Amino acid sequence: VRRLFKNTSILMLAYGLQPIISFYLIIAISQIMGVEGLGTYRTIFNYVAVFQISAAFGLRSLLTREVAQNKQTTHRNLVSGSIIALIFSTVSGLAMAILVSLLSNNVTVLEGTIYASLSLIALGLADVYECVIGGYEKLSHVGYAWLVENVVRIAVSLWLIYSGYGVIALVWVYVITRTLKTLYYASFVKRNFADPFGKIDWRYTRDLARQAKTFALITICVTIYWKADVIMIESMRSEEEVGFYSAAYSFLMISLVFVDSFVNSIYPVLANFFKAAESHFEAACRKSLKLLAMATVPISVGFSIEAENIITLIYGADFAPSILVLQLLIWTLVPYAASQIFAYALVASNKQKIDLIVNAVSMASNITLNLFLIPKYGFMGATYATLISIHIYVGIQLPFVFPKIIRIPVKNVLDGLFRVVLVAVVMALILT
Repeated sequence: VRRLFKNTSILMLAYGLQPIISFYLIIAISQIMGVEGLGTYRTIFNYVAVFQISAAFGLRSLLTREVAQNKQTTHRNLVSGSIIALIFSTVSGLAMAILVSLLSNNVTVLEGTIYASLSLIALGLADVYECVIGGYEKLSHVGYAWLVENVVRIAVSLWLIYSGYGVIALVWVYVITRTLKTLYYASFVKRNFADPFGKIDWRYTRDLARQAKTFALITICVTIYWKADVIMIESMRSEEEVGFYSAAYSFLMISLVFVDSFVNSIYPVLANFFKAAESHFEAACRKSLKLLAMATVPISVGFSIEAENIITLIYGADFAPSILVLQLLIWTLVPYAASQIFAYALVASNKQKIDLIVNAVSMASNITLNLFLIPKYGFMGATYATLISIHIYVGIQLPFVFPKIIRIPVKNVLDGLFRVVLVAVVMALILT
């Protein structure tokens, strides 16, 4: 429990601070380099965000599970995983450079994207090393590394901006800091777990790549699921409506940091328990669901009640339409938390193909709902689509999870519901 709390706390700090400190960099770029400079910077790193999905080829969840369940395979998984990451990150980098050369006439964007493509190799290898560290439940070291990388990158980038350097210099800072973090991971893994270099077992590497395909497809489905709404609002309605929606959506993303940090910490525990002690696995799933419900329901109640004050304080009166969006959208947090425990329970029990089907259906339902609701209701249509699709996601998961993987007695369900309602009522009374 102490280890889980430490891992979750450090990851929350690292992932929570990242968007905050990055915000200062965006402000500095817009003030010193203007709209064109900010647009160039955003364009380059949007390409990086898209192509980094394929850089590690879905190895993250797969390798964490394999290492957590069988520590003796660490060296083999490290070497084979590194080879797969090197191949796919190199291909991703080349594809990104070719695509940009075809789509963009901006010389700075093309040059910056070519340089940024080098970071995909470091990113792919870093994912492999983070998997191993996670498999040994040492994720606090990942959190520390993220913190140091982001603080150093932002600090050096700000210094370069105010010293008169351009976007290309910022790209190189990103590449160098990402590479240094990866080298730290390699050193840490070699000292504490296994040598990441050695003879390659090509048969095992091919088998690992075949298994990773499922996880890569899951990652693609999840990415489309969470990114489609903003793109569709912009294409069907207007950038102004994107602004109203995004203003509220940012608070949902911040709230998800807690859930994501917790499930990333508990996943290797679940994977280990499923193989070593199935009763502990079920108990860990039940307690995780209870803890997340006790945390996410009060958060949702708090944001719903204080939405007007939050939006007005942060964005101003012009963003009043975002108030209702926040009041509704924040309730995505509760089913999302449950869905993540269900998803990791499926993967830990080697049922990732079911998880892929669930994600694919949920992605399709989200896109379909947005197609029908956005033209009629605008950004509120996207809000309704997000709320409905996340419940569809959980609804599809339930028959595969209960009671096949997790069994929860009715008494425990009723007791949990009573506690959650009580906490929600207390939160509402405090704020009103």
